[in-house]
Amino acid sequence: MSLLGTGVSALNTAQLGLSTTMHNISNVNTAGYSRQAIMQATNIAMMTGAGAIGMGVHVQTVLRNYSDILNKQVNDAQTKSSELNAYYSMASRIDNLLADANSGLSPVLAGFFQAIQDVAANPTLVSARQAMTSSAEALVTRFQTLENRLAQLYDETNTQIKSTVDEINAYSGQIAELNEKIIALSATGHPPNDLLDQREQLVFELNQLVRVSAYADSDNSLNVFIGNGQPLVVNTTSMKLETRPSSADPERLVVGQKGGVSEFPESYLDGGSLGGLLAFRKETLDQAANSLGQVAASIALTVNAQQALGQDLLGAVSGDAGFVKDFFRLNDPKSIANTLNTGTGSVTSFTFNPPKMSDSGNYYTELTTSDYEVRFDSSGNFTVTRLSDKSPVELFDPVTGASLGTSVAEGTPVSFDGLRLELSTGHAAGDTYRLEPTREAARNIKVNQDIVADVRRIAAAMPVRAVADPSNTGAATISAGEVVGAGYVIPAPPITLEYNSAGQLIVAAGSPGSVLVNGAPATFPITYNSGDEITIDGFKFTITGTPASGDKFTLEANTGGTADSRNMVKIGALQTALTMNGDGTKGVSTFQVSYAQLVSDIGTRTKTVLSNGKAQDIVLQQAIEAKSSVSGVNLDEEAANLLKYQQAYQAAARVMNTVSTLFDTLISIGA
Repeated sequence: MSLLGTGVSALNTAQLGLSTTMHNISNVNTAGYSRQAIMQATNIAMMTGAGAIGMGVHVQTVLRNYSDILNKQVNDAQTKSSELNAYYSMASRIDNLLADANSGLSPVLAGFFQAIQDVAANPTLVSARQAMTSSAEALVTRFQTLENRLAQLYDETNTQIKSTVDEINAYSGQIAELNEKIIALSATGHPPNDLLDQREQLVFELNQLVRVSAYADSDNSLNVFIGNGQPLVVNTTSMKLETRPSSADPERLVVGQKGGVSEFPESYLDGGSLGGLLAFRKETLDQAANSLGQVAASIALTVNAQQALGQDLLGAVSGDAGFVKDFFRLNDPKSIANTLNTGTGSVTSFTFNPPKMSDSGNYYTELTTSDYEVRFDSSGNFTVTRLSDKSPVELFDPVTGASLGTSVAEGTPVSFDGLRLELSTGHAAGDTYRLEPTREAARNIKVNQDIVADVRRIAAAMPVRAVADPSNTGAATISAGEVVGAGYVIPAPPITLEYNSAGQLIVAAGSPGSVLVNGAPATFPITYNSGDEITIDGFKFTITGTPASGDKFTLEANTGGTADSRNMVKIGALQTALTMNGDGTKGVSTFQVSYAQLVSDIGTRTKTVLSNGKAQDIVLQQAIEAKSSVSGVNLDEEAANLLKYQQAYQAAARVMNTVSTLFDTLISIGA
């Protein structure tokens, strides 16, 4: 009987080996499948007077060839690869949009300033003025088109975030269901290998959506976490995620936990396509929208400021009825109250500061590409934080320009980064506002329709002119001059300066107010130096050469100056002037350079993500190959196993045949 039992055990073991080998071969192309092998052990021997007699073999369990370390390496590589691929797929679209030679901003920006030069060359030509407004509308349309494309990407990003969260919930639910089955089957003492593989594959696919960490419990269940330890699956329970409008910006979808954390910080949800989408939105899409808006706002503000200093074809100047001060229309910057605020306060005013004028006589803005957060403390003070670098912003008095520090009492008007903010009282501790100064500027910029309707309202001329007396006998000349600020005063009556024998300029007629010589305050009489920049009541001019005693120079209203194009020349000079990213005393870049920098930054980031993605794909492939070397099915090896177990099965069958012959012999003897 022991011989028969031993043969049967060998036969059964070989049969299980064959079954396991065939199972491996059948699942050679099954995603996530880990090669299995039987673990054999000898049966307990039968003790006899002659010693221990072997009783055959049995299969203890079916092993799953699996390495937790290699599996983690694959998951880590996969989640980073998926993040970079999702990032690149979106960023490349912005790169193609902005850098396109035909659909980008550069050609229409150049066309607008060419039209300005044409008006400067012939300021009385109505058709040139009409061409200028047409070019301006083409520029505005291009801004709006680009911004609309970016707005579509915001909507698409929100849609993808929502669908990705739905997929995450589906995966977490399946993992929880598998946990329940695995716990029940593990109680038998044998691991449910195929279910374990299915669960690991789900975790692998989940890592394609968002980075997760997984830890097994003693009951063989798998707990899955995201972020800094927020549970996604605990034992047999799936913690569902959801998307909802951000409390700081309702147009922006964020991810939270149903019945738990209301909003995860975006930094928690790194890795996978979700992490790639969130990083793309924060690092590239926001930058593109803000930078494009910065250019649009700076063009509008500087052109408007220079337009306001001019005189139109009808002779009107700032303050006159019918004078059009703004060439472009621009909405106020955007401020958003947090929906969780508990106080009664509000933003009463949030506007762009007028641009400043540099020493070179050109307007510039101090706008940045950053968004801001306003936060109130328990004492009723508020701070403004620049979100691009998380640094507190120095606040200034909008009237005096004096520094107020970084924390001021509510109700105090403040100025910073080319912006002016006023908040009412009544705020509670922790109340916040999000400020997005340039986010929608490209969408909102428009050409003033009052100018489109009557192009004569374009202020091409200067309201003041400087002329030399025709009877002068010296060799000195005076420049036509230019207005250098909104506080200029038209001389009425005209102001006449006379050069005397003492080498001084004196006032021969009129009453000048403020006087500057080369930017420094001065009083008449002033010592004459050829080429000095003299500014009287906001009007700057120079006298060069050698005047004769008694020579006179007059500053007067530019009455009838229809052929004058000095203000249009100043508007045209904005094309190459340092008009943007001002540091408080001057601008540091031009419109074109700033836009080119945006294109360069987006292009560089896109290429970097692409390069990193390719490198990460190689890392992923190497990790998969390392895992496959342990867990993958090798058909050659399985073929060898088939032969091995086939031979074992045949040998066991021969044993059974021998036992059968022995029994037959014994029976025949007994008969």
